[in-house]
Amino acid sequence: MLPRISQVNHLTLNSLLSSSLCQIGDSTHIVLKTRVLAIKREYPLFYGREEDFNSYDVFNEPIPQPINEFINMQVNNTAPLIKVDRVTIRGCSFSSVIHVGSTCTIDAEARIKHIRQLEGDTPQTPDIGLEKQLSTTANELQETLQNDATR
Repeated sequence: MLPRISQVNHLTLNSLLSSSLCQIGDSTHIVLKTRVLAIKREYPLFYGREEDFNSYDVFNEPIPQPINEFINMQVNNTAPLIKVDRVTIRGCSFSSVIHVGSTCTIDAEARIKHIRQLEGDTPQTPDIGLEKQLSTTANELQETLQNDATR
């Protein structure tokens, strides 16, 4: 990879978060990893055991790897300059890249588990184990609160 100069006249970026990157210029390797456990409950009760990522299948499944193929390619960059006038981006999140320049490899991974536990809902998720235990505990607590309220 031949180095080139990256020039951006104007960049507007409103939001950059959660293991994301905005880079102007060349790089060799970019590695971005995000693991998120998003739990929404009607009653904000958390037991301190929810953060164990290994209890949820989505965080343990292997990521399929691309097939590496040799491609015979000849590139002739007539100017040693990557020139951009204006870029406007609303937001970039969850292991994403905004990049003006050259790079050899990008390894980006975002694993997100959403759990919604609302009154009257039965959990619909393939994950069992910890989530089932938490749901049972939440139901028992809700019953106790309702019993106390009727007394």
